[in-house]
Amino acid sequence: MDFELTKEQQDIRRAAREFAHGELKDIAAECDQNETYPPELIKKAGELGFLGTFIDEAYGGAGLGQQLCSVSFGAEEFLLFGTEEQKRKYLTPVAEGNAIMGFSITEPDAGSDTLSASTGAVLDGNEYRINGAKEVEKMIIGRNVIGRL
Repeated sequence: MDFELTKEQQDIRRAAREFAHGELKDIAAECDQNETYPPELIKKAGELGFLGTFIDEAYGGAGLGQQLCSVSFGAEEFLLFGTEEQKRKYLTPVAEGNAIMGFSITEPDAGSDTLSASTGAVLDGNEYRINGAKEVEKMIIGRNVIGRL
């Protein structure tokens, strides 16, 4: 099995390093300290193609596979199970850098212990009803956040 990055993946890695060094290096500590980030950097990262690496080309991504998917966290479920309408609505903005995806596992009575989580989805007619509660994670609060349970 070949674990080496392809030429294209190496080029993306090189470009991402240049972006991080040029745009993030001087503000990274402050972003970590404040648990925030400048939204314009997400937009720029999207414009450079860093956010849609895992998302299919049909929805504005690069379709490069899962090795580079950590910045598109949450996209796989839409790719595998979403309708065309959902894919266009949720994946395209992420690939373009106009939105980010995230999820929250923390519950009031379970913390981040996923085995103790009680939130679930119950079929109610033709729709699912979510029962339970999640605690909003500080790192995903902001405009244009696409979240999932």
